[in-house]
Amino acid sequence: MTQQVREALYASITGVATLLVMIPLAEAFTGRSAASSLLGTMGGLFAASLVAETIAHASERGGATRRSTMRRILGASIRALEITVVPAVLLLLSDTGIWSLRTGLTLSIAALTLTQLLLVLWGLRGSATTKGQKVGYLLLQLAAVGGVVLLKVAVH
Repeated sequence: MTQQVREALYASITGVATLLVMIPLAEAFTGRSAASSLLGTMGGLFAASLVAETIAHASERGGATRRSTMRRILGASIRALEITVVPAVLLLLSDTGIWSLRTGLTLSIAALTLTQLLLVLWGLRGSATTKGQKVGYLLLQLAAVGGVVLLKVAVH
């Protein structure tokens, strides 16, 4: 579970960063092209995670990866694609005229941020952390998202 939460947190932060880059250029995208860009980025992250985990496991264990281990690695890596579904739908809905692409991007960032907070709580489930510590971890995750936003604004 730890690996799955970690991969999903990395992916959701990457998704936020990808979407932030599109906001100033929203007029250059359609909902479909924005969703494709997000899915392409997350697909690349999925592939990179899969390869990195497979190589790390082979290096650590000194041989080929067993089928059961590959299923576990695949299960953790696929989180990058799973968490992209709702943001992609929100972006695609902007092509229907229900809202602008800029709104779709903002809603998608909010969805990924909410996903991160839920992942933090999921990761802490069953742990010996107090409610205060859980709040601290949630604030730490929000600070990480805020840091990504600040860096993207500073760079662009």
